This record gives sequence, structure tokens and C-alpha cells, in this order.
Amino acid sequence: MNKNNKILIPSSGSIPFGFHKAPVGRINYLDAPLRSPFREMLPAEEREKRFVHFHFMGFASSRFIAGCSLARANRQTTVFFYLFDREKGTMIKRGCRARSKEHVRLSLDPDDGETWISGNGMDIRFTSNLPSLEKQLLVKLDDQEILNLRFSETRNRFETLRLCTPTGPNGWTYCQKVAGLPAEGTLIYEGDIYDLGISGASAHHDFTAGHLRQDTFWNWACLTGSLEDGRSIGLNLSNGVNETGHSENALWIDGKQESAGLIQFIYDLDDLQKPWTVTSDTGRIKLTFYPEGAYVAHDTTGDTPFDFTQLFGKFAGSLTTESGQHLNIKDIPGFCERQYAVWWH
Repeated sequence: MNKNNKILIPSSGSIPFGFHKAPVGRINYLDAPLRSPFREMLPAEEREKRFVHFHFMGFASSRFIAGCSLARANRQTTVFFYLFDREKGTMIKRGCRARSKEHVRLSLDPDDGETWISGNGMDIRFTSNLPSLEKQLLVKLDDQEILNLRFSETRNRFETLRLCTPTGPNGWTYCQKVAGLPAEGTLIYEGDIYDLGISGASAHHDFTAGHLRQDTFWNWACLTGSLEDGRSIGLNLSNGVNETGHSENALWIDGKQESAGLIQFIYDLDDLQKPWTVTSDTGRIKLTFYPEGAYVAHDTTGDTPFDFTQLFGKFAGSLTTESGQHLNIKDIPGFCERQYAVWWH
């Protein structure tokens, strides 16, 4: 249960744009006045209808890549989970839509509280603990525990990315992200128990909420693992959402964060599973992503169509830090994603 009384948006209703070093508290979006693109004040019920939230957490290792994503849009909540066996090239995947309020509970504090959703044989729980900044993902399929994933930002002295940016004419987006954190916990797969810490698994986490554009497009990349010298590395790269005034693009080495510049993605629209090229405007990022598998969701019918492809695989290339240190990237696991969605109608 969330015991933290801190909130993002003050009583004045002004949105606190920019970076935030400390936990921001609950994303109290109903307290944010919302206007149309023509500056007309919208009724309070539109704040609920146009609210968008997604919560993604997972890990990558030499053997497995896993991801679990919850999305709230147009007053509906959905979730998907996948586990990809890189050695065998096989995947477990499952998704569901919450049938009623009794099947879902959302915590809109990224650092304190519990979110859960159940349905279609799934029981998914995201838990955050404020004192330790520990995050946990618990996944059960058909009443059997599959994944218990944990990491701690405090214990690893990690510099978490917390950013709020203007979005569209009068909207806003808050995002909170980490990548390259040592994962703890267990994976149960085909009767075997895998210790994520011993396996050298690396965790990532994305919490995003706000009044996004009605139709939203983005590219995203995340690299999470270890360098050849043993240091942890995380990379969060995106274009299409958080680029007004500030950028969410970040590199972490052993938890220390620095800016990654603006990013360009090049890929084949007719075959997204061909290699991607990911580069920065500074010239410090030169990466190629080699997909190994994908989670795909595509629906062009109805009022809220979407085209979503999340690829998982490995990165190769080079990075240069702000201090000029050259980093060789060789077979470090991660993700690339292309998404277009109409969130509400």
C-alpha cells in the first residue's frame, strides 16, 4: 500500500517540467488542468479519458531476455509478458485485458506502491519500495510462478532518470527509467530454477505517465548488460516523445548517468527484423542492433489502432563517453522498438 503523500503536480496545477533528482511521488494527473489544442479548457472527465500510462520491466542475460509491460489508455488496462530463450530461439508469451476494476489496481507512484493485473491465466505484480528504491516484478502463469525479478537503485547507487516534458500543444509526459542494473531473483523455466544474480542478468525499468499526444509514435532502444572489463552499462535511447526542452536519452556506466544526445534510428520498414542502425547527433553513439526475436501487436481496426513491434537481441559497435573514453560494445543484449498508437478517440 502506498504510504507516500508526495505528489508530482502542486495545487497550482502547474507541471514541473525538467529533470528531477529525487522521487516525485504520485502522478496526480487529475489535478492537472487540460486544454484543447485551441487553448479551450476541457472538462475534468477528459483528464481521465486522455490519460496514458505504461510500465515496463524486465531483464536480459546471455541465455534469456524477458519483458513485461502494462498499459493504461482510453480507460482500459492491458498487460503482456514474454520470455525468450536465446539458446533455443523459443518464446513464451501471454497477454490480457483487465475485464473489470476487480482485476486491476494501479499505483501511480513510480517509487512506492503496488500495481497488479490478472486475467487469461496471468497474475502480474509490480512493486516499488520507497526507502530502498527496490523494484520487483512477480509473474505467475496458470498459478505457477515464472519470474521473481528484483533490483535496488539505492543499493547500487544508481542515478535514476526522472524527467517531465511538454507534449503536443498542451500535454505533458513524465518518464522514469533505468537500465544496466544488476538483477536479483529467480526464473523458473522448463522445470529448472535460474538464479538471476548468478546468471549475470541485467535489469531495466520504464515508468511513463501523462497526457500524451492523441496519436503517438516513437522509436526506442535499450541496452542493458556488462562491458568486457566487468562494469555495468545501460543505455536508454528514444525519439518521438520526450524531446521538448529536454531529452530522456541517457547512458549509465556503473550507475552514473550522462546525456546521450539526440538519436537517429535507421531500419527497414518492410522487415523490422533486419539489423537496425542507431546513432547520435554527437557522433558518440554508433551501434548496430541485431534482432533475435520479437513481440508484435498490430490492429488497424476500431477507434484506437496500434502498430507495435518490440525486438530483442544484441548490440555491437562503439560508444564514447562525455569524458572521451571509448567503449567497445560487443554482443550486449537489449531491445529496439517501433510503436504507433492512437490512445483515445
